Amino acid sequence: MIIILTGGIGCGKSMVSQLLKVMGYAVYDCDSRAKVLMNTNTQLRLSLEALLGKETYQTADGSLNRSFVASRIFQNRKLLAQINALVHPAVAEEIRTEAAQTSLLFVESAIYYESGFSHLIPADQVWCIAAPLDLRIARAMQRDQATQEKVMARINSQISQEEKIKKADATLWNDSTHSLIEQVNQLLISLFPTFTAIDAAVSNRQDR
Repeated sequence: MIIILTGGIGCGKSMVSQLLKVMGYAVYDCDSRAKVLMNTNTQLRLSLEALLGKETYQTADGSLNRSFVASRIFQNRKLLAQINALVHPAVAEEIRTEAAQTSLLFVESAIYYESGFSHLIPADQVWCIAAPLDLRIARAMQRDQATQEKVMARINSQISQEEKIKKADATLWNDSTHSLIEQVNQLLISLFPTFTAIDAAVSNRQDR
């Protein structure tokens, strides 16, 4: 079973991912793994270099030249789409490998719908992590040391939170009035009637 964790900027997907990891579940982070694969997957490296040029990996340690790549894709949606068309299949292949080794895999993907990744990795369920807009902006500004204008520009580039909620099988509210642990527990209980008090006890300790 594959369950996607998605949501907009500043919603707190990583908090849900960390909670699930503490509870003993396998969680795959698409963003962090994509960065690793762009450096370690030989075929992907060759394809990116062919697309972007030799400067793509011209760094002291031979790793991805992120500043060069950023300069190439700046305001170039076509090139970004071409890069994604190379990276996403490599990520999807790794997810399928991970999923084959466990009965349940959570996959954190911020742009599961926007990127078309939903066609590469069909999910058994999608959980949308949501939060009020003002809280999302404040979190993103603090985390990324970004201005409100830049955060809003990124938010507006994604599918709206309302649309993601409509597409999802379940919504977890990550705000000051709802307990994430309680919401996660209830979803797990609905999936697995044998979900035990031991699992809940571990998560309750984390909540404190």
